[in-house]
Amino acid sequence: MAAGSILKVVVFGALNAGKTTFVEKLSGQDLLLKGDFNSITTSFDFVQIEQQGFLIQLFASPGHRRFSFMWNTLATGMDGAILLIDSTVGISPVDHELVKFITGYDVPYIIAANKTDICEIKDSQIREELSIPDEIPVVNTSALENQDLENIMGSLIENIERKLNSLGKSNET
Repeated sequence: MAAGSILKVVVFGALNAGKTTFVEKLSGQDLLLKGDFNSITTSFDFVQIEQQGFLIQLFASPGHRRFSFMWNTLATGMDGAILLIDSTVGISPVDHELVKFITGYDVPYIIAANKTDICEIKDSQIREELSIPDEIPVVNTSALENQDLENIMGSLIENIERKLNSLGKSNET
């Protein structure tokens, strides 16, 4: 991939998993677009960041089930995804639905169990409950404390690059 390439990454997760906080902390900037009402994301969040020589268009989907109709729109053209799980809740029915949804797009993805500053879910439990293969990274994190957010994104970028290179594709602007 050439420097200056653009990657589209979408952060999915159930209601209150911490998607907006994840995107804000990772970017370290005000979001270019933030759609919320009473602290619930009702459209999507958007910011652009630069990492590892890429311009990353980073979207956070709404987590409330009634806004799931937007998932397909946000996923169109995505190069990778992050599924953010709320560790204080555990694996939710929406998490199960989102894993199936993301795998249907055949893009690299990472599972990030958020809110480890409060409690932690073992990656073995996440893998078992969501039937996640060993090659999919599972990381415990705290978006609020900015714990490993850049490493999560870096790992996802490497997996995206690996997939695009194996397909003989590039994502140049």
